[in-house]
Amino acid sequence: MKLTNSIIAALIMLIMVGCAELKTILDQNMGLSNQEIVAGLKEALDVGLDKSVTSASAVNGYLKNEAIKLILPQEVKSLQDEINTGSVSLLNGAVKVPYQKILDTYVSTNPNLDSDPFEELVIAMNRGAEQAAKKAIPIFGEAIRTMSFSDALGILQGGEQSATDYFYSKTKSSLQSAFKPEIKSALDKTNATQIYGSVADFVNYEYEVNYLINTYTIKTRDYLKSEKLPATLDGYATDKAIDGLFHLIGKEEKKIRANPMDYTSAIIKKVFSSDEAKGN
Repeated sequence: MKLTNSIIAALIMLIMVGCAELKTILDQNMGLSNQEIVAGLKEALDVGLDKSVTSASAVNGYLKNEAIKLILPQEVKSLQDEINTGSVSLLNGAVKVPYQKILDTYVSTNPNLDSDPFEELVIAMNRGAEQAAKKAIPIFGEAIRTMSFSDALGILQGGEQSATDYFYSKTKSSLQSAFKPEIKSALDKTNATQIYGSVADFVNYEYEVNYLINTYTIKTRDYLKSEKLPATLDGYATDKAIDGLFHLIGKEEKKIRANPMDYTSAIIKKVFSSDEAKGN
């Protein structure tokens, strides 16, 4: 009787082990469900977002990363170029006053400026983006959790950063609205808003030139040819800050696709090492 019980117990153990092995084999060969594909894609975006925000929100995260650094808006850059190279000509060319000399005098009397207002503006914008990036996780994370991938398999089988590109195209508008207040607040804290206001006001600056016994007033708006500057930096900085984060998220997605087994997440490993991810 004892022998019979032992044999039965052994048979049960063999059956249980066999079922477990069979389940493993079936799991490996039956492919992924749509739910698993969506979960894997969202997890990958979550991982990419977390690492990207950590990188971008660090000191010099934007400023020293040429791929995402915020540069001057084109209208402001045109003004900078004109100031660097141009001058005001008076009395049929008898007197020439470089714009840079006029700007230097303007800076010396402006409490919001210390040296080169354009360089100050670039630094302040990037510092603002770095501060605002810290607020991105809940905003972006909610968009990841609520988005629907009706074409999840196509995204999985797409390019190196197809999930990031899809997420970008579907959510950028709503993200802009949510992220803009954070950017505006950060730009105010880093004085980018005040610096930009001073740069814009330079267009209306009046500079006096003494020549012989006469005094001439140069109104910069009568000479500068640069196009009208944007009213604020908020929209521009918001777009560039978001673009920078998506650039970093895309890089992380590429890494995940290339080496999914390097990640601790089971769903990432399963989805991105699957036949579906390889296009099979």
